[in-house]
Amino acid sequence: MMKLAGIILAAGESARFGGRKQLALIDGKPMICHAIDQLLPVLGDNHLHVVLGAFAGEIAPHLPVAQPYVVNEDWQTGMGSSIAAGIHAICRSGDYDGVLIALADQAKLQTLHYQKLCAAFDGQHIIASHYGNKNGVPAIFPKSLFNDLAALAGQEGAKSILQKHAASLLSVPMDDASFDIDYRSDLDRLDQPST
Repeated sequence: MMKLAGIILAAGESARFGGRKQLALIDGKPMICHAIDQLLPVLGDNHLHVVLGAFAGEIAPHLPVAQPYVVNEDWQTGMGSSIAAGIHAICRSGDYDGVLIALADQAKLQTLHYQKLCAAFDGQHIIASHYGNKNGVPAIFPKSLFNDLAALAGQEGAKSILQKHAASLLSVPMDDASFDIDYRSDLDRLDQPST
């Protein structure tokens, strides 16, 4: 069995949403808790880390009591620094064969989606979600790429690593990953099927 860690990225200030998107209610609970609930059955309590940034002091009290999290003090520089903060956190907490990187606002994704990614992971290749004619997150990165992930900075996130390894990565079709919550009006579209 591969030992996987997980990172949920939830550090942004959600300017288009009007702030504190992580606390918007989905199925009666904050979005960040909804994302945690979907990933915990796949990864287990101690192997999932949440990366907070903007409004961390307001969001952290809503997390499950034992939920590990890290605050990215450089969240304003972009997603790359949040991924790096998450990688440093999981490397301090254990030895893993890979890391699953997820976004808190891909609110249509459920445990089954993450299970499909994990089932495809072989410890060697990136396993990426495929939607909208591209590969993206959620994605699982093998341990061999942890240093590359830890060196990320700025706005680019993991896209550069996905592109660099495009010829060898394995993709899993996942249309529901194309939907994320950017605006408050997106909450009303959650129950509509993805196109």
